[in-house]
Amino acid sequence: MTEPVLTGTVPPYYVQLLFDYLDARGESAGAVLRRQPPDADAATGIPVTEWADMLARAAAHMDDERLGLHLGQTITPRHLGVLGHLTLACDHLAGALSRLDRYQRLICDYAPMQQRLVGDYIELSWDASYGRPGPLVDETGITALVAYCQHLIDPTALAENGHCANPRLVCFMNPAPADIRPYEQYFCCPVLFDQPQTRIQVGLDTMLLPLGGADAELAALMERQAEDRLAALPDTPRLIHDLRHAVARALHNGEPSLEDIAHGLCISARTLQRRLRESGSRYRDELADVRYQLATAYLRDPRLTVADVAQLLGYSEHSAFSRSFTRWSGQSPQRWRAGDDGDTRRPHPGRRPS
Repeated sequence: MTEPVLTGTVPPYYVQLLFDYLDARGESAGAVLRRQPPDADAATGIPVTEWADMLARAAAHMDDERLGLHLGQTITPRHLGVLGHLTLACDHLAGALSRLDRYQRLICDYAPMQQRLVGDYIELSWDASYGRPGPLVDETGITALVAYCQHLIDPTALAENGHCANPRLVCFMNPAPADIRPYEQYFCCPVLFDQPQTRIQVGLDTMLLPLGGADAELAALMERQAEDRLAALPDTPRLIHDLRHAVARALHNGEPSLEDIAHGLCISARTLQRRLRESGSRYRDELADVRYQLATAYLRDPRLTVADVAQLLGYSEHSAFSRSFTRWSGQSPQRWRAGDDGDTRRPHPGRRPS
């Protein structure tokens, strides 16, 4: 398998976490960090070295050497971008962590995560092969991960089972602070420092806990938007109707191939190609139509950034979505959103992406 080419960045919506934290405490985040808040729709992330410098400035200003431990606890779904929306639609914590495994680069594109099953627990780990961003970056990230998972889990299920959703073990590569008790008190498990890897262990019983549906309404809204857009397309043969719905369901996991969709429809790829040809269509044209219809729905939702929409439509890069949408509609997603007049035009054949 080809190793990913990492950008060494963190996304702007994650960096916004620090701005929100400082503002909530009456501090001028712009003055403390010496920069403006990040643009949530920016196509590029913030270098992890800059992120580390911002955390260091905030820690010095707040005189808080444990800033990472405190900051990470304030994470919310919007600080995770589209990954936050996708995890809220999962049934169990295992599903949410599976999404994290697939989309981790949307949050941390400077150190790949490894996930493995060991006995009765799952271990997530990050090694130093791609560098060591420092204690504040690591502690913010691990604390945010634990806090977010605890936020997702249904509190009723915890109460009924008398179960604690804390990790079993947390390990950091960084040197131990003078007092590790605050870390042990928050994580409610052994916390080790000076380790060869950053690691966190989560019991399988915790992984199977149901989620509380913190934003089930948003997940349902997005599903309804998808259904409404597909229903708005002209009447088609049953096969194309089923294909479009299969594509819409699959896009959250990346761009589906013709072979993937054919398998889901229980026919061969060759048969699907032939039947599309007989209907006067092609797979890439149907994919473009579905993407455009969903794009116009998602762009009307102010809770989703353009980068979120790109990910929901299966694009690996924000810029690729912007180019496609411009070919379809004649204007960029940002301009279309700013001047949205309810137009739901189908993409012109000449603008469909290859």
